[in-house]
Amino acid sequence: MPAYRAPERAPREVVARRIAEGVALLAERLHRLPQAYPYWRPFDPAAYFDLYPEQVPALVRIERLGATLDVTLYADMLSPAFRRAERFWAQEFCPAYFAAGEKDAFWQHFQQRTLPGMQRRLQEAREEIALAGEWLYQRGDMAFLSMAAAMDERGIHEHHLPDDDPDLIDLYHRLPTLTLSRSYDILEMIKE
Repeated sequence: MPAYRAPERAPREVVARRIAEGVALLAERLHRLPQAYPYWRPFDPAAYFDLYPEQVPALVRIERLGATLDVTLYADMLSPAFRRAERFWAQEFCPAYFAAGEKDAFWQHFQQRTLPGMQRRLQEAREEIALAGEWLYQRGDMAFLSMAAAMDERGIHEHHLPDDDPDLIDLYHRLPTLTLSRSYDILEMIKE
């Protein structure tokens, strides 16, 4: 959607500001969800968050557990650099990784071209996301600050990291993310 679109090619400050503006819009909608949710039968995340239906599986996770509604928005997807890294991962990195044998030409290609290409794209995504997050923090965006889910997200996946690599664990804890998350009591939302 245009409200969430950051330009692919623009000065990095412009891109980061547009990402941050999109994240702020999503955070505000997530903040207002308790007032809107009771009126949706069934709840339509695409319409509520102004997303195309095709975007919902990548951006929104909604889980209803008893009387609790957990909503997570993977706002890193608003970053053009993140999407480029994701495309490279799927189209180039994974095929090259699985084609590489032990010390063969595919392995050399993977080590010399594909791996550095993936690392470069990940670094660009980290920088873009960090700059957008910094813009939101400096602005004091309360909706974002109250729903930023970096710690929750890291906690969920940390058990997949090897215990014997403290540098990797430290890097993981410093990765920037714009993920938003909130849990709601459905019974409280319906009463209002």
